[in-house]
Amino acid sequence: MTRLITTTALALTLAAGTAYAESHSNGAKMEQNLENAGENLENAGENAAQATENAAENAAVATQNAADDAARAIDDAATSTASAVDGMTENDTNMIRARDILGGTIYSANSQDGVAEFQTVTYDSVGEDWDKIGEIEDIVLSSDGKIQGVVAEIGGFLGLGDKHVFLEMDSVKLVPVDDASISLVVGFSEEQLENMKDVDEAFWE
Repeated sequence: MTRLITTTALALTLAAGTAYAESHSNGAKMEQNLENAGENLENAGENAAQATENAAENAAVATQNAADDAARAIDDAATSTASAVDGMTENDTNMIRARDILGGTIYSANSQDGVAEFQTVTYDSVGEDWDKIGEIEDIVLSSDGKIQGVVAEIGGFLGLGDKHVFLEMDSVKLVPVDDASISLVVGFSEEQLENMKDVDEAFWE
């Protein structure tokens, strides 16, 4: 009986020791897990802070680049405007005012048959054999400010019997007459111009 009790007590002691060991091991694992979780949380916080800092730096760089681009665009526009103004004040021959064209004479390089290859011919002065066939009545611009063509007053006498036709810019050429006026030359014959459709004045009014 004494041996049975002793054996039982020993078994209980071993069981208790094993349970304690397992409990201690589980506690150590839990403590390690908590430490790992804490480290992961700390790392996540550091990563978030770094990402925020990087985003702020990138945004600052992008803003600076945009500001630099805008400044360059303004400088370019100012330079272009200044160049145009300088050209006008220095009588740049590449710039023409509307008043130098309006009322100018329109010539036909060949009023009988026209000029078949008009686009390939260059004129730098009024030809002696050109025929005066009309005057520049108006200049037509598109809504974005680009010159589309001119309205030509053809034929007639003292404003009677004349007609107005629209000539696109690729069908006319500017010819300097002197330092103050510009004429137009066309490759159309007088008959071809007379057969063109009249400008609908009501459209412009």
